[in-house]
This record gives sequence, C-alpha cells and structure tokens, in this order.
Amino acid sequence: MSMGIEMQLLLIIVALWLGGSGAYNVPKASVKVNSPNGFEVSIPDEPGISLFAFHGKVNEEMDDLSDQTWAADILSARNGRWTYRNRNHKLQPGDVLYYWTTARYHGVDYHNYNQRHVVGAGGGGSTQRIDARGKAGGHQPIVVNGQPTINIYVA
Repeated sequence: MSMGIEMQLLLIIVALWLGGSGAYNVPKASVKVNSPNGFEVSIPDEPGISLFAFHGKVNEEMDDLSDQTWAADILSARNGRWTYRNRNHKLQPGDVLYYWTTARYHGVDYHNYNQRHVVGAGGGGSTQRIDARGKAGGHQPIVVNGQPTINIYVA
C-alpha cells in the first residue's frame, strides 16, 4: 500500500512541476517600422520581467538559435515597454522579419520562437494619402502603405 501512496505523491509533484513550468507565456511582440530607417520590437512591461531579449534576421529564416543578424538583451523597460531598437536597418515593404524573443520572468527564461512580421502587411493594409502644401502653393503627396510611423521634417 505504501508504494501506491508514494506513486500518487510522485504524480502530484510531477503534475505541479509541469503545470508551473508552462505557467507564463511571453507576450506577442509588437513590431514597429520607423521611417526613414530602423525598427522596434517590444513587449509590454509587467511585474516579474527582468530582461527582454530579441534575436532576428530579415528575409531568411533562422536555422538554429545562433543563426541571427541581431541579438540583444534589453535590461530595463522604458515607457511601459521592453523594446529592442534598431536605428540603422531600412525595412522595405514585403520584407519578412524572422525573430524570436525571450522574457526573463521571476528569474526563469521563457521563449517565443518562430515569429515573423511581414513589413507592410499590418495595420489593416490601407493606404493613406496626405497632401502637403509647399511654400509656392504646390501640393506634395505623402503616401503611407501600412507603415505605422511617418516622420515629417519641416525646413
């Protein structure tokens, strides 16, 4: 009879361990393409997160965990988000950003593998047109195709 109790106790411990090990899911990352260059990948801040990591590559799937163009650990949240910022790479419409993220939650690393973002495929896919009037009275159209951000510089 004691073997049965030991086995039940072992099953309870295993069930608790398995249930607790998958209890946290890394939030789905948001990808923001900046103009004229750069992009950001972020997750919202929440109590218990102490690190956010981003690993990514453009237009080529990653074969293994060390196959990436960018790899960075973000050690603090700003403005309520954990954000990887790339200020140099210009993403074009149709580019595919392949990536995976990690969040360290209460000291344990949790991963979100095999993620992808197609540039220009988000935000409803609508085209917005803004007509800006120049000094001489002419109109200059600004067309935005699914890009969440546009920077306008006035001289």
